[in-house]
Amino acid sequence: MSEIQTASGESPPMPKNLIDLGAFPRNDVDLITRENLRCIYLEIFDDFIKNYAELDVENVERENVVKTLASFEHTIAILDGNEEFLEAIHGNLEGDEESEDKEFERF
Repeated sequence: MSEIQTASGESPPMPKNLIDLGAFPRNDVDLITRENLRCIYLEIFDDFIKNYAELDVENVERENVVKTLASFEHTIAILDGNEEFLEAIHGNLEGDEESEDKEFERF
């Protein structure tokens, strides 16, 4: 990996908080990446609820946040190979509340 150099030609010091993912097995890197994406998604979703949900649907900032959330949802679903995480966050995406009621009644 080539290092970034400053105008004087020196390489700036690397931040101390970076994780060297090359030190982990490939499967662990995938899991770490997926978990980080989920955390970022939840932070953006929380920010949307607090700051953008009440804005007009045509508000540019709101549209940008919605597009960002949709991109994260798409990426998470592809990496996971399913939509279980999104269903856990948003409930059953197909709106099949009857199966949820049956599950609730079991208890």
